[in-house]
Order: sequence, then structure tokens, then C-alpha cells
Amino acid sequence: MPSTVTVVATRRWWVLASIGICVTAMHLLALVALGPGWLDPEGPEVEALPQRFELRSVVQAGQGTAQPSQTAAAVPLAPRHDTRTLLAELPRVQRSASPPATVEVAAAQPSTEGAPADANSATEDAGQGRAVTEVPVYATRLPPAGLWRYRLQRGPMVGVAELRWSPQGDARYEMQLTGRVAGVTMLEWASQGQLDAAGVAPERLAIRRRGRDQQAVNFQREAGKITFSGPTHELSLWPGAQDRLSWMLQLPAVVAAAPERYGAGASVVLFVAGARGDADIWTFVVQGVETLDERPTLKLVREPRRRYDTRAEVWLDPADHFAPLRLVQTPTGGGAALELHRERAVP
Repeated sequence: MPSTVTVVATRRWWVLASIGICVTAMHLLALVALGPGWLDPEGPEVEALPQRFELRSVVQAGQGTAQPSQTAAAVPLAPRHDTRTLLAELPRVQRSASPPATVEVAAAQPSTEGAPADANSATEDAGQGRAVTEVPVYATRLPPAGLWRYRLQRGPMVGVAELRWSPQGDARYEMQLTGRVAGVTMLEWASQGQLDAAGVAPERLAIRRRGRDQQAVNFQREAGKITFSGPTHELSLWPGAQDRLSWMLQLPAVVAAAPERYGAGASVVLFVAGARGDADIWTFVVQGVETLDERPTLKLVREPRRRYDTRAEVWLDPADHFAPLRLVQTPTGGGAALELHRERAVP
């Protein structure tokens, strides 16, 4: 017959276990109620309207002129690279002495607030006296179809995520990022569009909840504009413009096309639009080669440009088409960082 002490200890254990189960269940219910917002890479707070700035789209030196509507009949997909050769090329940064040629694009919104431009990509418009941010059009080397699995973490919560890349034979693509915590889908993003001379050319990014689109950004290529499902403002559509998901493979494709250009201090400049109506210049600066998970990676960092913005750190894997091995996005307006750390690649 159990002693009184044993009975009391058993009851206390059950009480504590019950409390723990209840607390865990309440957290899961709260996460389900928050839905994708809890894992939103755009962060819990983001300015509803983008900064007003003036842009100029340019072709990177040594490339031909690419128009926004141009599509490739057969988009070249990258074979597996020799990692040692690529790493040997990375420290040699090549800079052109001649400026790239301007591409004819739709006029940008006039700048009224004098938003700061990135130091490496700003020029002065002599006629207007305004700062103009140049957005290069890069050559790209796209990866073949793939599925990458990641350990997902935001704050104390840990789950799994999958990034699926599906290029199509008709120069189109589909891309999905899903995240699950305790078996519950908390993040579901879907991007689709074309593959053209500027690389990934998104047409629509949708943030989904329970299989239905909740927020979306649309790249209307024939009309030359970017529109949103909620906010009513419109933006000019630039060659090479990305959404908040597609940049995760456009950036690797740019580096893979000319790895010799991207030693420490080099940069990749992208125009990135989100589903909430935000858009801005994302300048990724190469930090150098870093060892991660016992393999060499190329680390790039995008610093925030305004109060409510995103700091992005990405480690590209030369052994796997420069696909992200690790990705950390930190909202500057508050909140925990969202981290994706690859577990293994699935062929």
C-alpha cells in the first residue's frame, strides 16, 4: 500500500503535468489564432505605404538590354558547380570602369520626402537635383527544381519549414514556403510567375491561411505596375523586381551567374515588394566566406533603411547552386527574428 508521501507526490506530479499541458495547449491555440502573422517574414509591424523615392533601372555592365516583357524560350538551369573553383573565384571582385546603360522603363513615383538611397547605388539627377537609386538588371543562373527543408525558429517556438522551387518548361515557375509548428501550418506563402531575361519575374505573391489567399501583391507586367489586394496605391514595375519570397532564389541566381564578382564588399541590389503594400530597395552586401555546418558559405547582409524594416542575413551554399543554407530576418520595429536553418536538401 503506497505511503501518504508517495500519494501526495504523485498527485503533485499530475497537477504540474496538467498545468504544463494546459499552458502548451493555450500557446498552440494562440498560435493558430494568430495564423501566418506569427511567422510573417515581413514582421509584426511594417509601414503600410512604401517610401517615396526615385529609381532608375540599369543593365549591369557587359550585359545586353533586357526588357520587362522579354521571356526566354528556354531558361538555362545551373548544373552542379565545382565548389573549390567557385570559392577560389569569390575573393576577386571585378568592377567595371564604364557606367551601365539605362533601360527604358516606366517613370517612377516622384520623390517628395528625400528618402535616403544606398551609398553604392545612388546617383544625382543633374536636371532635377534629386537622389536617384539605381536598380541593376543582373544576369542570373537559376537552380533546377528543388525542395529544401529547414529548422524554423522564432523566439522560443521551433518548427520545420520547406522551400519548394518548381521551374516549368514554358519559362514559368512556382515557389512555396510553408512552416509548421507542432504539426500546425503557421506559414504558407506562394509565389508564381515567369522566368525571363532578368531571372525570376514574379506575377503574384499570396499569403495564405487555411488554403485561401489573405494578402497578395500582383506584378502586372503588361500594365507595368505593381498592385496589392488591400492597399490601393500602385507602384511602377521594374525589370528584376522581386516579392518577399522570390528574392530568396533570385539572390542566389545572381551570385551563381558571376561568382567572381562577389568578394567581400560587393553588393546585389534588388527592388522587393511585399503583400502588405510595402516596397523598398534591398541592398545585400557580401561579408565574405564563412564556415557553417562544416561547409564554406558566402554570407550577405541587408541592413534596414527605415524605422519599421527588415534586417536580412543569408548564408549561400556554393555546393548547392548557392541556395540559402541559413536565413535570418529580423524586424527592426520589434519582435523576434525568424530563422531558417537547412536540415537537408531533397533532390
